[in-house]
Amino acid sequence: MSLAYIPATMSAMSGAKPEEAGLASGLANTSYQIGSAISLAIMVAIVASSTASQVGADQVTALIEGFQQAFLWSGIIAFAGAILAILLIRSPKPGIQTGL
Repeated sequence: MSLAYIPATMSAMSGAKPEEAGLASGLANTSYQIGSAISLAIMVAIVASSTASQVGADQVTALIEGFQQAFLWSGIIAFAGAILAILLIRSPKPGIQTGL
């Protein structure tokens, strides 16, 4: 959590003017909360779909396989996000104040 949340907050706040710091912080925190809720809902839908498709199987085994599918897709999306961050995030130009 700290490996993602703190750098994301720093990058969200670094480009904000001092008078807009509260707005930038609020948008970053709201985006984090909504993103967490949506991703949890998607993971639950994957678990439910995968578990329901295994009719006749042991419930525990079906549930475990459903969770494996959800965490697999979550990991794939996290990996893709990390690759996009590495490719798309630029360093600030020299001489520009970052507000820190």
